[in-house]
Amino acid sequence: MGQLTFDGLYHVSLSSLGAAADDWKEMVDQLAKLATDAMDGMVKQSDGARWEGVNAGVTRPFIRTTGEEFSDAHTQARSVWSILRDSHKDLVQVQRALKKVVDVDAKSHEIRVAGRADGTVACVFARARGNEATPTPQQISYRNSLENQLNQLIAQADEIEGSAARALGKIHGSDSHNFGHAKYDSLDDAQRERTVQLAKKSLKLHQDGKELSTTELAEFGQLMTDNAKSPAFAIGLYRDMGAKDALRFEALMAINASLGDDKTRLKLAQSIQKNMGLALATATDPPTGKDNPLTSFREDRTYLGKAWIADLKKAGTQQLDLGLNRSDPVGYQALGSLLRHGTYDKSFLKPIAEDMIALERKGGDWPTPDPQNGDHDFGLNLTGKGGPGWDPMAGLMDAFARSPDASTAFFNGSTGGGDSGLKRLGNLEYFLGDDDGKHAREWPSDKAGGHDDPDDKSRVPGKEAFGHALESATSGRPYGDEGPIQAHTREQVKVYTDVINHFGGNTGLITTGGDLEAIAPSLGNMSAEYMYDIQRIMAGGDASGYFEQRGVRLDPQDCEEGYLKEFLQATAESPEAYGAITHAQQAVTTEAIRVAMAEPGEQDLGDVTQRAANPGGIIAGATAEGQANAIAAADDSVKKIEEYNEKLDDAAKWTSRLSEMAANHIPVAGDIYSWLAEDAQEAVFKYYHRDSEEAAQQIEENKDNYLDSQRELSAQAAKQAVFDAAKQQGISTEPGTPGAGAADDVYRAINSGYSDGKTR
Repeated sequence: MGQLTFDGLYHVSLSSLGAAADDWKEMVDQLAKLATDAMDGMVKQSDGARWEGVNAGVTRPFIRTTGEEFSDAHTQARSVWSILRDSHKDLVQVQRALKKVVDVDAKSHEIRVAGRADGTVACVFARARGNEATPTPQQISYRNSLENQLNQLIAQADEIEGSAARALGKIHGSDSHNFGHAKYDSLDDAQRERTVQLAKKSLKLHQDGKELSTTELAEFGQLMTDNAKSPAFAIGLYRDMGAKDALRFEALMAINASLGDDKTRLKLAQSIQKNMGLALATATDPPTGKDNPLTSFREDRTYLGKAWIADLKKAGTQQLDLGLNRSDPVGYQALGSLLRHGTYDKSFLKPIAEDMIALERKGGDWPTPDPQNGDHDFGLNLTGKGGPGWDPMAGLMDAFARSPDASTAFFNGSTGGGDSGLKRLGNLEYFLGDDDGKHAREWPSDKAGGHDDPDDKSRVPGKEAFGHALESATSGRPYGDEGPIQAHTREQVKVYTDVINHFGGNTGLITTGGDLEAIAPSLGNMSAEYMYDIQRIMAGGDASGYFEQRGVRLDPQDCEEGYLKEFLQATAESPEAYGAITHAQQAVTTEAIRVAMAEPGEQDLGDVTQRAANPGGIIAGATAEGQANAIAAADDSVKKIEEYNEKLDDAAKWTSRLSEMAANHIPVAGDIYSWLAEDAQEAVFKYYHRDSEEAAQQIEENKDNYLDSQRELSAQAAKQAVFDAAKQQGISTEPGTPGAGAADDVYRAINSGYSDGKTR
């Protein structure tokens, strides 16, 4: 069978394949009737006949065998039809996608697609005569993307054709005089069977010091790419391989690929690892309406339930036979790399995570090849980021970062108690430590060797992933999600409250040089997420209604007194956190001022605007203190200030996000979202960007000089918000008018709040 080419796939008519599938469906229906007639008629009558002698020993078995052949013929015809049906459906989809890329996407960008001799395609710019302009980097990137997309579609079609051919060969079998060979309900079944076959072959070859050929590895990779999100395929794959062999195969492939210099095999292994993770997420996701798979050992074909998870837990604690002797990783270390891909259901991820924690609490260490010496660069994680994966908790936290429901449930859960032999301990407390910040999880060096090296950088990726998981747990959105802020649940609020109380009382953990400094950017994002709640608490309540927030609110009674300001101040030593908090604060303060000016009621305009602005001043003072501390401690204060300016630019999304939320309840006509976002962002860029040389000199001479200058700028930012709101309300701000008085009152309110915020 030759490789499918671009020209062949583009031009071929698939109607004959569709017609063949329809014909086989008719054959299936006819054979079903014959099989029923044979078994209910001929065989039933034979079994009921009162034969003796030769008829009893020869005729009756012959009739039964003949009747069973009709059933086998029906089964075989159904398998053929299933393969043809799915092949036709899948090839039609691939061909349709390929033609869209060629006829629409490529043509609209003046890109010509040409087939190569090896069946792949090359995309080139089809410039009109006289148009010799050099393509831009964006155009080149788009062209390369189209080329990769087309070649992937060709490879997918080639694999569909190959899988169908193999399956049809097995269905027919080697005995042309006998029905009843391989049975398939779908093309997925055939592709899953081939994938398992290749994986088991790989494990067998390993025993002799060999591995799959690059061609076989590529075939395995294509099968995984095509089917990772197919439940039938994913469930069958992991069930047929078993938990331990699946983890052994994945770990062997990763280590071999990262040890060698073969970039082709490394790229294939990276794709396979990603798609095995996606397949695991698919296979462990119970369909809507199903019982929780942990409630019983009942297994079916719709998800991997409790029995398979029990096998995974067993494999997770056992060393995998990879040939690294006593340094062979355990199953959970291999699992950690798979978990970096996909979104997981909490019914799967939470119990696995708690089993991993229980293992650590009982004194279990994660084996590494050469913990004391060497500078090895091979590992289990092939993503190219996040470390080599010897510490599986980093991969686990990565999974929680993408799986909000699971993350929220996990950080509200605990391990120990009962007959476990362990004291019950909250999962969040396990990572953060006790009330004094002691006895927290110690993040191990995540590298293959040289753990005695004082360089601590290998621990950072795991801590960052932990921060991302906390973002997911407190927001209800995957880490990095750019969607709107959602209404918070009681469980999400509890996690954030616990975080405030812990770090508010142990600020040294997250300030510059602190053990968990790496999670400070995430703490800043969480605080921006909860800015309405924070400003309502700073206001002493929400009798004014200026700080509306959907969902469950952060309760000031649950926050230890003074901890919130301490927490914000310490968090702001991170430039990323400072940027997020500052944009969110300015957006909410701007909104509150507009709400106050839109409906002052019978109250004085100056009074209501002061109440609206004061919480923002408190937050600005707290974060300015943290920022100044970080700049003062930096080796290069000018460079540090430039970093703060850069991160302010990067965090502008928070202004847009909170302004969009605000637009839903401001009683003003017009495009409120645009007004709020534009005005708040402009205020941040104008009043919080600092000249690096000037600011560095202020801090060097006297840090209070810097803080006083930022106090003035913060007050001016709020005062500008009054002018902008007055303009949109048609309120005069000429000297002597209520609008001008309100601006001055807000200026004073910010100054007062700022002093409160920066006082520790």
